Amino acid sequence: MVERSGTIVFGEVLSASPGLRDGSAFTDYTFEVEEVLKGFVPGSRIIVRQPGGPLPGGIAMRVQGLPMLAEGDRVLLFLDPLADTYRPVEFALGIFFEVRSGQSVLLVREPSLHGEVSLPADPAAAQRARARLPRDSSGFRRWIAERAAGIDRPADYFLAEPPDGPRSLARPFRVTRSPVECFHDGLPLRWREFDRGRSVGLTVQSEGQPGVPGGGLTEVRAGIRAWNNVSGSRVNLAFQGTANRDFQIDDVDGVNSISYEDPFDEIPGSYERGGGGVIAITYTFFYCRRSTATHEIPGNESVEALAIIESNVTTQDGYEQWVRLTPDPRKSHEEVMAHELGHAIGIAHPCGDAASGSCDEVTGEALMRARVHGDGRGAELNSDDRAAVRFLYPVPDSGPTLGPLPGPPPGSGYTDCRPETASLTFAGGIKVAMCYETADGEVGEGKAGIWASSESGLLWFFNRDNAEVLVKVLDGCHLNGHRWVYVAPATDLAFNLYVQGTDGSNWSHHNRLGETATTRSDNFAFPCD
Repeated sequence: MVERSGTIVFGEVLSASPGLRDGSAFTDYTFEVEEVLKGFVPGSRIIVRQPGGPLPGGIAMRVQGLPMLAEGDRVLLFLDPLADTYRPVEFALGIFFEVRSGQSVLLVREPSLHGEVSLPADPAAAQRARARLPRDSSGFRRWIAERAAGIDRPADYFLAEPPDGPRSLARPFRVTRSPVECFHDGLPLRWREFDRGRSVGLTVQSEGQPGVPGGGLTEVRAGIRAWNNVSGSRVNLAFQGTANRDFQIDDVDGVNSISYEDPFDEIPGSYERGGGGVIAITYTFFYCRRSTATHEIPGNESVEALAIIESNVTTQDGYEQWVRLTPDPRKSHEEVMAHELGHAIGIAHPCGDAASGSCDEVTGEALMRARVHGDGRGAELNSDDRAAVRFLYPVPDSGPTLGPLPGPPPGSGYTDCRPETASLTFAGGIKVAMCYETADGEVGEGKAGIWASSESGLLWFFNRDNAEVLVKVLDGCHLNGHRWVYVAPATDLAFNLYVQGTDGSNWSHHNRLGETATTRSDNFAFPCD
């Protein structure tokens, strides 16, 4: 980092000012320089720029996982000089915050945005673990100044043991929240589309990720499935195809995109083998002006939130070097894509950065922790990850209530299951409920969420990507005085499907276990009012 940085300074943040250039939001910090450890600065005050802040039209942009500086922060900064400002090297990796613990004054790095990553079999793993220890502030600064002057001596600034007293507490999952610059400060960011039974589509750069066999598209799909398949969650990400163009991650263009190798150089620096660094990043956009309406999280009504309007992902240039050298490039890329998709739906790091604290035995195994595992686990969510997505996108405890339902037809092969709630509700208050039974005796209810409108919808059983039944209820009142029902199952499981009219009357369709279900239509299902 010393060699990579043109300027290294220590001092205090005095003030913050949002700005806009070429359509990109940023925040400029006036920084009082107390000590120059490398390079030259003109005067005692400089401007340090970080990406993120308000955009025209009340939109705001935030880099997922990047801690923004704040007035009063005392920090050590590794900087790249720009034309009229400076920017931290490798985002959060170039920032060390001064903290006090007892009688000790420490400098602690913020290892967010996947932090410093290394290979599982890295011979320098022990050295990297040591590098995450807190540093004595004066000793570390002295060592940097001497290193910059060409004096090479051992790194004697690490504290061998943490100082007395607690440094931080590991907390459960964390969600991304609106920053202090926003009128609505500290509210969770989330997609509204899932509440309405819709999907959020993702478009992927067609050239693919170098270093991953097949270009990485299969791994993106695996990441999508990992989040979609969390039971008790409404998340419904959808692969929307590829595009033969590069995407700018800081541009609000109505496309949720995944790009590779930072095509527009929007991540400072690059990943260097053996040097660690940022390997991927997600930008999230939302409205935060005074007039922006907040919303209650359905199923979690005590929590107000802001709506995400776009999320864009890219890997860092040089990411190819890292992924090629992992034990399983496919699985490593799958883990990274799933992690960034977690950011794209509003989940923050549960541990491993200054905002979240140290990891424990649970958060340390989370997909969303700040540091990538890279050990071949792929898009594997743990209990902390699942708790986060259920908090943001809970399935309400119960759907619309149903009136009495008739029993199933008698005979071998039919199931006696009864659905308890309506999975779909169509225009006019028509309710659809379904239950199924497998050959092993497993009983469950059909779930909506793949797609639905006011008059048709899809139900799934085990996997949100795998639709089992199409149901349509059409208004034919002006033609024959009735509402029409069409059902098209694609399963051989035993099931009982009910469509319930506003007067409590029921239209039903059933199937025997092991038989391919037949379609059914009825243009006189319910008389109109």
